[in-house]
Amino acid sequence: MTLSERIQTILDETGVDSVTLGHHAGVSKGTVSQWLSGQIKSIKLEYAVGIQNALGYNPVWIVMGKGNKRTPGIEHNEIEWNPLPVAPSRAIPVLGMAQLGDNGYWADIEYPVGQGDGFVDFPSSDPDAYALKCTGDSMRPRIKDGEYVIIEPNRVVEPGDEVLVKATDGRVMIKELAYSRAGRIHLLSTNEAHATIALPKESISKMHYVGAIVKKSSWRPS
Repeated sequence: MTLSERIQTILDETGVDSVTLGHHAGVSKGTVSQWLSGQIKSIKLEYAVGIQNALGYNPVWIVMGKGNKRTPGIEHNEIEWNPLPVAPSRAIPVLGMAQLGDNGYWADIEYPVGQGDGFVDFPSSDPDAYALKCTGDSMRPRIKDGEYVIIEPNRVVEPGDEVLVKATDGRVMIKELAYSRAGRIHLLSTNEAHATIALPKESISKMHYVGAIVKKSSWRPS
């Protein structure tokens, strides 16, 4: 099989045109036409590799006509489009406000029972999920003023998860759970301006999983 025949085979099997094949190979449409006409009887390996990367053809076969036509394990269009289903959004109640302070801690302002501040649309499977509205700029760029934090209190937290931690002294913060050792919880800051801290377990009144940080546009009134 000549180079012309091999190039024509690629075009026929993939359905691409000369312009697209030339783009993959890094050459002009005119060069592809000369391959097809037999005017150019050889092809550089670098061009063949470009075709391999895009279409899965063996560059040795393209250049010399030897070996498998396709690169083992690489087939054009072999990956099926199979997106995972996305859970439908539901109304997550906004139960409080987090006033972000200069020291990286929050003032957790809880609304009275039955006097929340609307809802945030988010696909959470936790029936007790709630949202906090964040104000202030000390947690930028992780959390921007006016955004909402979705908290899922029934989800088990593991090292590496972001968590909302409320200490018995009133401090509230979002940290990354690093590990627990010798009766102390070690937390990493999401904002590099604030240091890693370790808190005794008994000084933590709650530690809830942070499901997401969502834009203010997700909010809707009650």
